[in-house]
Amino acid sequence: MNAKQLLGAVSAMIIKIALAAAVIVVVFRLAVYAYDFGYQVFADIPVSEGEGRVVSVVVSDGLSSREFAKLLEQKGLISDANAFFIYERLSDYKDKLQPGVYELSTSMKAEEMLEIVCHTEDETAEADGD
Repeated sequence: MNAKQLLGAVSAMIIKIALAAAVIVVVFRLAVYAYDFGYQVFADIPVSEGEGRVVSVVVSDGLSSREFAKLLEQKGLISDANAFFIYERLSDYKDKLQPGVYELSTSMKAEEMLEIVCHTEDETAEADGD
């Protein structure tokens, strides 16, 4: 084997090792991101502990769930709009946003926020009847 062939073989091997390493790094990072995203969706952890900061949120008629999640993220009530949106899609509150002005806190979990902004007329009538 001459020097040219040896150099070519070594170069090819280095390229294969570099590509394999790059693939491993990408897969690892995607796995970490997927785990973190799933944790955010299913752990339902508030942004802050304790009393938190109260923020007024206006839900207009026709506001989509995705727009609502972005609004909450902009106001600092949630840390990830996409995780909140997925949580809402998987919950019993799917497509039940009610227009109005709500006082939400950074210490509230996603479930608590959705419970407040997705109240239905039946639930309101039951509360009034008690």
